[in-house]
Order: sequence, then C-alpha cells, then structure tokens
Amino acid sequence: MALSKAKETAFEKVKGLWVAIPTPFTADGALDEVALQASVEHYIEGLSVDGIFCGGVMGEFWSMTVAERRRLHGLMADAVTGRVPLMVQTSHHVFEHCVELTNHAEEIGIDLAIIMNPYYPPRPSDDLVRAWYHGIAARTSQPTFLFNTAYSGYSISPALIEELSDIDIICGIKNPKPRSHLLEVQDRCGDRIVVCDAAEEEWLDLHLNHGFQALMSTPAIALFQTPDSRPIAEYTSLADEGRLEEAWELHAKLDGHRRAFQRWMRDPWLTNMAGAIPIAQLKAWLGLMGLPQGPVRLPLIPLSDEEHAELTADLDALGLLAGAEAPA
Repeated sequence: MALSKAKETAFEKVKGLWVAIPTPFTADGALDEVALQASVEHYIEGLSVDGIFCGGVMGEFWSMTVAERRRLHGLMADAVTGRVPLMVQTSHHVFEHCVELTNHAEEIGIDLAIIMNPYYPPRPSDDLVRAWYHGIAARTSQPTFLFNTAYSGYSISPALIEELSDIDIICGIKNPKPRSHLLEVQDRCGDRIVVCDAAEEEWLDLHLNHGFQALMSTPAIALFQTPDSRPIAEYTSLADEGRLEEAWELHAKLDGHRRAFQRWMRDPWLTNMAGAIPIAQLKAWLGLMGLPQGPVRLPLIPLSDEEHAELTADLDALGLLAGAEAPA
C-alpha cells in the first residue's frame, strides 16, 4: 500500500532521540524569547537531539492564549531554522482554534503537528473521537501525530488507532501506554504510521527488538545528558553499531538518573496521584543544570525551599549540577 505524503514525511523525519521541552517564561509571566533561543541552541548544538517536541502538556500549552501559542511556534521555527525536525502540539478544546493552530504550523514551515485526544466532553465515545480527527483532516494537510495521553482523561484503543491511521494526514502516534497496548498498536499499524513511546528506560528494547525508530518524546533527553556526557545518544549509537553488550551496560548506568526521574517527574503525577503536573520540577531540574526556564503559571506553584534543596542534592549525587563532573 502506497503511503500518503504525510506518512512518508513522518517515516523520514521522526527518527532517533526527540526532546520534549518546557516553555520558558519571564518573572512577569511573558514568553522568555532569550531563554527559548538559548534552550534551542543547547538542545541542538549541545545535545545533538534528532528532533524537538514543543508546546505540549509539559510546555504549559493549557495556560497560554492562542496568540501566545502562535508566537511560541513561530519563535521555535525561527530558532530551529530547519536544523532538526520540529513538532508542535496544536490541541485545543475549541475545534476552530485547533484547526487554526495546525494550519499556522504548516504555514510557517513546521514539520509536524501533534494533537491529543479530544478532552471535552469528558471521555468521549469512539464516534466523537472519529469525528474530531476526520474533521481536522478535512481542514488541513499538515502531517499530524495522534497523542494518546493520560491528560485527556482516557485512552484510545488500539483498534480505533488502527482505524484513524488510515486518515491521510495521520502519520504517527505518541503512545505512552502499557507495553501490551503499545506493541498491539505497533503490530496493527506500524507499517502505516510511526509508533512512538515516551519512556527512555524502554527505548533500547523497543528499538532493538520491536522496530521502533524514535524515542518521541521525553524531557529525559535533556535531564540526563550534558554536552560533555550524552549516554542516551551513546547507548543508542552502540546498539545501532551492533555493540549490544556495551549498549546495555551503558543503559544500566542510568538507573540512578531514572530513580531521580521517577521521584521528581513521575511520582507527583502518576504514582501519588497528587493532581500536579511536574512542570515546576522539570524547570527547576533544568535550571540547576544551567538552563533556566523561569516560573510556572498558575495554578501550578514552584517547588518549596525544602523540595528545591532535595532536588539539588539528588542532581549533585548524579553529577548533573551546572559545572559538575559526572561520576565515572
């Protein structure tokens, strides 16, 4: 079966290690264009990422006006300048705003959009989800990923994903779901769309044993690595060279990083069910590594002094503080 142009684009461009990034704000709450430019340079020139995902849940899209989101997407396109593929999240609970953001992304040359499951009305039926994506496809030609995120309040089934994968503009899915769901989606439609997981710890096995071509996307790419130490990129390269024992040995050395990620980035959200999106934690972690991202927007709140001190200690033990040497 011949692939649509959008699907060909995704298979060509969505490969390797993609970083999911926060949106920097100034102290008075405006987009911080200087910090954004510096961050993009760090991701591309410092970490050599293969792609950037911006404006997602961790990018606080839900706190931004449509005008701000258009501005953010334009700034990102200008900063990236085609050096790596760029994906922007164009979801909105208002259908017309979703279409507007998606078409704007296409107009300014952004490679791909990604649209999360429609989240209002709550827990919509399959018929409503179908109508949403078919409606978008009728109004844009922008290559578009599905985003099967828990933040929508429900999960799209593998069977419905397979059906949606027949839509010409639907070219991939970010599917951070249990292994059985993820692999069923890959089996059903991995020949038509690029199926991706967002868990760094699962990436090596998915890449080697299940044909996944991209880790798309996670902030761990930036949280675990520095320009002088890029273990995720290194173990991926070792695997691609067939040096599997070395790749798995290096993969295992990141267990301490993963424990810190679990504590600060997953437990506040998924494990403890505290209702908090861990963006303050993400921004504080990057700031301690020398990449300040500014404050979070309400209703989120910053880390307490005690939490910040504990995070600092955790990163110090991993050699991730700005100016520190990573442990051997």
